[in-house]
Amino acid sequence: MSAMNFCILGLGSIGRRHARNLKQLGREVIGFDPSPAARESFRQEGGETVDTREQGLARADAIVIATPNQSHGDDLRDAVAAGSHVFIEKPMAHRTEALPELVASADEQGLVVFPGLNQRFNPAVAAARERIADGSLGMPLWARFSCASYLPDWRPGTDYRKGYAADPRTGGVLFDLLHEFDMAHHLLGDTQVVCAAARNTGMLEIEAEDCADVLLRHESGVQSALHLDYVTRPPLRGIEVAGSEGYLKIDVRARGLARWRNDGTLAEERTFDSTADAEYLAQMRQFLNCIDHGEQPACPPREAIGVLQQVIDARALCGLPTA
Repeated sequence: MSAMNFCILGLGSIGRRHARNLKQLGREVIGFDPSPAARESFRQEGGETVDTREQGLARADAIVIATPNQSHGDDLRDAVAAGSHVFIEKPMAHRTEALPELVASADEQGLVVFPGLNQRFNPAVAAARERIADGSLGMPLWARFSCASYLPDWRPGTDYRKGYAADPRTGGVLFDLLHEFDMAHHLLGDTQVVCAAARNTGMLEIEAEDCADVLLRHESGVQSALHLDYVTRPPLRGIEVAGSEGYLKIDVRARGLARWRNDGTLAEERTFDSTADAEYLAQMRQFLNCIDHGEQPACPPREAIGVLQQVIDARALCGLPTA
């Protein structure tokens, strides 16, 4: 095991989760957050902190970017400039123009850039990809992806109206629920946005869009429909794919898969024994394997840039403000 220094930038819930996972995998971790209270909370959990972002960048061989998403692009730029490997939460940025050059610079330095698209580690999603690839569904015909929940329920005890999701330029369901764009790309191949519509329902007292629908066309000709919202109770997150030989349904939250044949008989039904904790740990383990052993990220950074561009294209079609 290489003796490397890992720094977590951003000590909110996801940053602390990544820190715990790195420690569980035997790594030494320091953390930085501009909030003194967040730094103190991290220390109380047994973590070491630094007083400035610059100290973290200077000490680290690898950076985990878990800052509020409007900071991601600048954090990625500075981490690569400092010669650090980077694990970056979504979205990588809110514009794509500088990202190919940053990734090229990382490649030249032998640095890993690892986009944190954790649904690729969900075993039900992985099984869906296998069923599509092995021909179990025949020729894919159409797909539907839904991610619908109630934003005030996400983090009890915090004011969601002051969080990143409420920002009309860098938050909202399209940037925030980018995972659905990624799963559509991952399961069915390269994609272009055909049309998109978004609205603010007025239910949540935020300026950002809280409800959106997007139509994607994949290179194969398959079309995918995405529904994303912050206003649905109870929550649901699912995938449907119809093919010439049957129909597949995934419950992303429950990690369930069901597949039917054309005649309506059930061909397969199972629930995978997995949790978000296990999948985040597997994701961090792969980041370390990329650094230590040259493994490739589940989502290569250039692929993640393409997915981000789809989100930006959808926002433009909706007339939403640019970052």
